[in-house]
Amino acid sequence: MKSQTVSLSLMALCVALGRPAVAADAAWQHTAVLYMIGASIDGEAGVGNLTADVDVSFGDILDNLEMGAMAAYRAERGPWAIVADLIWMNLEQDKSGIGPLGGTRADVELDQMIVELDGSYALNERLDAYAGLRYWDVDSDLTVATGGPSGVVLSDSLSEDWVDPVLGLRYEVPLGERWTLVARGDIGGFGVGSDFTWHATAFASWHLSAQASLLFGFRYLDVDYDDGSGNSRFLMDVGEGGPTAGFAWQF
Repeated sequence: MKSQTVSLSLMALCVALGRPAVAADAAWQHTAVLYMIGASIDGEAGVGNLTADVDVSFGDILDNLEMGAMAAYRAERGPWAIVADLIWMNLEQDKSGIGPLGGTRADVELDQMIVELDGSYALNERLDAYAGLRYWDVDSDLTVATGGPSGVVLSDSLSEDWVDPVLGLRYEVPLGERWTLVARGDIGGFGVGSDFTWHATAFASWHLSAQASLLFGFRYLDVDYDDGSGNSRFLMDVGEGGPTAGFAWQF
């Protein structure tokens, strides 16, 4: 099942913009990032006894996105860094022509917020290890209508929130004087929040000046969360991925 969304990129979590080696007593360096992601969501969502597939192409992203916001912040001093990221979006999709006879219609609305806070430590000049918490808050409304004269309309809604511990690595390498390449990946959940979640990001940072940079890359985030039973069941087994672009300011 697929869904298309502009979501807050976790890419901003790993922005370092060419971090130099710094003494332990050096001042904190700060980076603020605003960005956008065109991401397809592939999976399924379930509320109560209803489960539905969602399929929105990349070209339909603006038609299905009701509202979204994406921002991140990174503070680093010496080998240590603290990173915060916020992703919020409201997506609605109405899909018709499904089912064995093509007469079933499904309407899915997802209101999703993801907040992540990580702490990282530089193992060497290029490789960081990090650990943190990723908080999910999801409101899901699902309506399924069968076709024909005896058609039935079923609807349900549910809100769920959980916290996933995450562990990851981040690798940064300079590409000349004005470019930096960053790759980042993590795994988490471990049954504490979701059953399992994983994330991967790769992006290039083009330094316009000592303070400003443009970011271009790709990011993918997958989560498998299933909790409750019967009318209280909540299912979110989806993967989000797509190209990303943003602006970073270092101060």
